Amino acid sequence: MVKDLKIVSIIILMALVLVLSSLIIGLADEWQQIVVYTRSLTVHALAVSSNNSGAIINITITAIKPGSGYVYVASSPLPTAESGTFLSSSQIAALVATYLANQPFNEYNFLINVEPTTLEIGGPSASGYMTVAMWALITNHTLNPDVVMTGMILPDGSIGPVGGLPSKIEAAAQEGYEIVLIPYGQQIYQTSSGQVINLISYGKSLGVDVIPVMDVRQAIYYFTGANLSIPSVSTQVLKNQAYVNVTEFLWMRIYDRIISTGAINSTDPNVTNYIKKAINYGNQSMYYTAASLGFQGLINYYQDEMQNYTSQQLSGLLNQLNIELQNYENTLQHYNVTTANIDIIIGIYDRIFDAQQSLSAAAQDLSSNDISDAISNLAYAKARIETLGDWLAVLNAIKGGAPLSEFYLEDLTSMYLVYAQSITEYTLSLSSAVGVSSVLQGMNSITQEVQEAQNNYQNGLYPLALAQSLDVISSNDAMLHLLFTPIINGEINTGYLVNVTDYVKELAIFNTYEAENRCGLFPMLAVSYIDFGNYYLTRYNSTGNINDLTAALQLYELAASYSQALYELASSTNSCSISFTISSIVPINASNASLNVAPNQPISYNTVPLAVGIALIALAVGVAVFSIKSLKATQT
Repeated sequence: MVKDLKIVSIIILMALVLVLSSLIIGLADEWQQIVVYTRSLTVHALAVSSNNSGAIINITITAIKPGSGYVYVASSPLPTAESGTFLSSSQIAALVATYLANQPFNEYNFLINVEPTTLEIGGPSASGYMTVAMWALITNHTLNPDVVMTGMILPDGSIGPVGGLPSKIEAAAQEGYEIVLIPYGQQIYQTSSGQVINLISYGKSLGVDVIPVMDVRQAIYYFTGANLSIPSVSTQVLKNQAYVNVTEFLWMRIYDRIISTGAINSTDPNVTNYIKKAINYGNQSMYYTAASLGFQGLINYYQDEMQNYTSQQLSGLLNQLNIELQNYENTLQHYNVTTANIDIIIGIYDRIFDAQQSLSAAAQDLSSNDISDAISNLAYAKARIETLGDWLAVLNAIKGGAPLSEFYLEDLTSMYLVYAQSITEYTLSLSSAVGVSSVLQGMNSITQEVQEAQNNYQNGLYPLALAQSLDVISSNDAMLHLLFTPIINGEINTGYLVNVTDYVKELAIFNTYEAENRCGLFPMLAVSYIDFGNYYLTRYNSTGNINDLTAALQLYELAASYSQALYELASSTNSCSISFTISSIVPINASNASLNVAPNQPISYNTVPLAVGIALIALAVGVAVFSIKSLKATQT
């Protein structure tokens, strides 16, 4: 169980309790008057009964201000489908709605009352509709009664796929609706029996217009006429001088190692190809991509170098690397988390965890005399530990920013963690429903990461549990898009994936731009993920390899969700526009890491991964599942 879970099921009487609690007047030096805002509206969610027929479920949503960011659900029976995704997606709906309304999420409470019904609520399929309703409530808009919608909300505002669409469209037609909004890409719908249906044509035959929407902003337009379209923002706008200075520093440190180690003179194509690409991107000022490619080149070079090591030499290297890694981990305990440095702190912990995992694996390999795997793990750990000093130097150079409140960080992390847990169950459930049982193997690493995030949350490691939760959500989002990629005449509709990827890229750029410009944050990792996503998208445009396209989609999803979460955290704690500076970056090595500790109070965060793994699924004749490909190993 997630500690202090905020999403609970209650009876309708809680509406009265919630209103009364909002009326309590705090007594400080004198009584003060507060204004209570309460509005309600009812949406008519599309559902599917146990016999697969369509139905309408009425959901009444009440917005109350002032609030604390809570969402209460009253329902009979309780929504339990897909491990309670209705509950968690309701909280994400509130988060996205307040974000789009430019309001801190913790200034409102929402009460959701689902009419008594014998129907099981089918997971998060009403959450996109509820997001629209919540936004309309707090912006004082009315909804077009001729429009109805189905689709799940994702943290970046995009609308994710749902099941049972033909039956839902039939129910909407029977109830007299004129427009049915469905998730983009599902207009070509494949049933569990393998039948392919054009839902737009099917809707016309029933007298309704079926319109695919990719983003809740588009849905808001059809319901209210309000235009919230995403402005076009260039990736270059995100690369402010601070970002350029930091990533150039990281690249130059990698380049110095390429020279000093002799890797530049290697004749191994697995080394030289990466180095040549790295130098090329470095010359184009794409420093993070250059550093990541150069980092992979170093790993391959160290593997070649260790081929002649004896078992004793490998064991000695293992011990040396363990000592260096412990030195870095001890050093990091002395930094406070602020709005300016949270990106870097999480990034360092991620890299420490990666190195620990590799060293642990290398130790097991050596004990079993598996020299080849031991060399592979040691090479990765060596390159990873060498670059920790670079990241710590960046952290040392960041000054200012607002200390992040543990209370609000816990609240926000709780929301995303619960959603990460339930969307993982939802992905597993849907993959089984459409006959993709083999996806279970690809989900193993994701479910393991959910457990790690839950453990870290229980231990109070909120920034790191938040990062893991966002990674899980992004991985599931990408997998769901792949899972529901339309197949036409036995061929994957790559046009769908291209359009989704392009749109998520726009979201990622815009959300990151908002974090930088509306809140004065330094979302370095989000910008870096966009930068590296651009690299994979360019490769896809050149090679047509779907693996490159899905890697780009995963990175854009992560950047979009990550930058939005940072913005939500800062805005809810009134920490926006707190200035920070980045001084000259002085390189740090393992031997002198402890001499460069900033004089801050210790923090007790341990290491957890910010995994950037992705399951790559190809939908061809039947459904084939590629193995999970980790993107971490190619990033500095």
